[in-house]
Amino acid sequence: MGISSAFNIAQTGLNAHQKAIDVTSNNIANASNKAYTRQRAEFSTLGDVNTIPGDIGIGVQIKSIVRIKDIFLFNRFTQASANLQNLSAQEKYLQEISTYFPDTTDNGIYKNLKDFFDAWQNLASNPNDSSVKVDLASKTKILADSIKQVRNSITDIKQNINSEIKTKTDEANDIIKKISELNKNIYANEANNIDHANDLRDERDKLEKRLKELLDVKIYKNGLKSFKSGGSSNIDYEKNYSISLSGYPLLDNSTYYPIKLTDNHGDVDINIQKEDHTLTDITNNINGGEIGGLLNIRGKEINEKGEPTDGIIGEILNKLDTFASSLIKNVNSLYSQAAQSNAVSDQINVPISISHDLANKPLSSLNNILLHPIRNGKITLNIYDDKGNFIKNISVSVNKNDSLNDVINNINNAFNSNGITDTQAKLLNGQLKFVNSQNAEASNVLVKDDGSTLFSAMNEIEYLPINKINQTQLPLPMENGSFDLVVYNDKGKELAKRKIIINMNSNDPKYSTIEGIVSQINTPNIDDNNDNNPDNDVDDYYNAGYLNGKFILSKKTDENTYVGIDEDSAKFGGAIGINKFFTGNNAENIGIKKVALRNPE
Repeated sequence: MGISSAFNIAQTGLNAHQKAIDVTSNNIANASNKAYTRQRAEFSTLGDVNTIPGDIGIGVQIKSIVRIKDIFLFNRFTQASANLQNLSAQEKYLQEISTYFPDTTDNGIYKNLKDFFDAWQNLASNPNDSSVKVDLASKTKILADSIKQVRNSITDIKQNINSEIKTKTDEANDIIKKISELNKNIYANEANNIDHANDLRDERDKLEKRLKELLDVKIYKNGLKSFKSGGSSNIDYEKNYSISLSGYPLLDNSTYYPIKLTDNHGDVDINIQKEDHTLTDITNNINGGEIGGLLNIRGKEINEKGEPTDGIIGEILNKLDTFASSLIKNVNSLYSQAAQSNAVSDQINVPISISHDLANKPLSSLNNILLHPIRNGKITLNIYDDKGNFIKNISVSVNKNDSLNDVINNINNAFNSNGITDTQAKLLNGQLKFVNSQNAEASNVLVKDDGSTLFSAMNEIEYLPINKINQTQLPLPMENGSFDLVVYNDKGKELAKRKIIINMNSNDPKYSTIEGIVSQINTPNIDDNNDNNPDNDVDDYYNAGYLNGKFILSKKTDENTYVGIDEDSAKFGGAIGINKFFTGNNAENIGIKKVALRNPE
């Protein structure tokens, strides 16, 4: 080796260290770049020349430029950032929600509720003051409107969250697509297993961090290199890269699968599109990131009304509805104590009306107008005496190929063969009814069991157990308990009082069906006044019925009598809407009845 070799070796050193200085300069230049990872130039010998007495090196080179990256700390950092974004997303909407439920007692629903009760107390003290009645009507409307307004505002927040979920999901899909493109370029640049696409990897790390802030994704890097850099151990430069969400792949190296949103009664659900292009709903599995935080506020389970049944908003809506429903039911139950000459409930249901022509056709041919097909089975009827005591039950078979008139005839034949001569089954206003000789609803026959599902198919809910219709078909649910039905004269003197029992757990339809309540009211030969007078009891003044989906109390005499409900622990009056004060059944539709608002006096 000569002097020229020495110069060449020196030149390799100058060139290599110049590159190392360039790397250092780049590190300094990017000191304020949060997405930048510090780099280091790795030196190695160029080789050697075999001589005696030993090999002589021929210079130095930059073997590679590597990132000085601690993957453990990076993962901890991105997870902490994701947690922060999750909580921040929730905090934003919780603060907005809290404005509708202020801590102070001088505004909001709390104040309006207090004013409402104060107005009632004022009316109790001044029952003849017209201005007090006007004030009560006004305070009631303000309370009802404030409840509806809060509910509507919470629902608006839910819709804002849906819009933000859509925006965040679009951002997540855009990031996944960008990472896919970056992976293509990274692997192309590093194909020689020497070069490192450091800047591209920094850009990908930045996108990874943002993606984790949006969703609780899992990122897997396989085939990582382990190497020493400046005395520290580094792990970087994977060979395979994938992203998954709830166990489903979003990205496999450069192949990505987009997140799809689907409509769920006006709300959005989050789905993964699989390789066969089918969608899998993963909404319930998303908890982390901003989108997880938004779902925790909005709720993940959506009912048929398009309202969440879980989450913060779902819980608030449920509590608002429960509060409003309880207020409506309890106030209406008290208000129903006001006596009236006749009483008619709200429209509770709309029974299927069968014409006389259709009554002669097979039941199986009426499936297009019935709620559901009728099946072969038996109707079990309880028979009672004229004091309401149970005697026996009889069964009547129903075949779906029979006509409704066939069923009616079979029931009446069963009555005759069992000595029941004062009651018959009859098609009344298109509905199957059991009537007495006066064509009023009979009190001595009740449906205990309907194995044919005939009555539910005709939507005659009065024959169904209350516990089956209580939460779904009644305006407001009843409770186990009792109420007194009281008859007054025109001077307000009590003429008769009868206790009516509601026990939804009873096997006796007398206590567990609406028709049973009607029967208790209509049962004759009960001495309500304990005076041995058979002509001055509740059933002598009023007849109860359930027809065309309404509960009815109608006068039987020409006397100036009035009927009211008292001691209503079953909340019967409030549940079916007899002489109601509030309208509606939840926070969405609560209001004061129009006549009270129009003419408070």
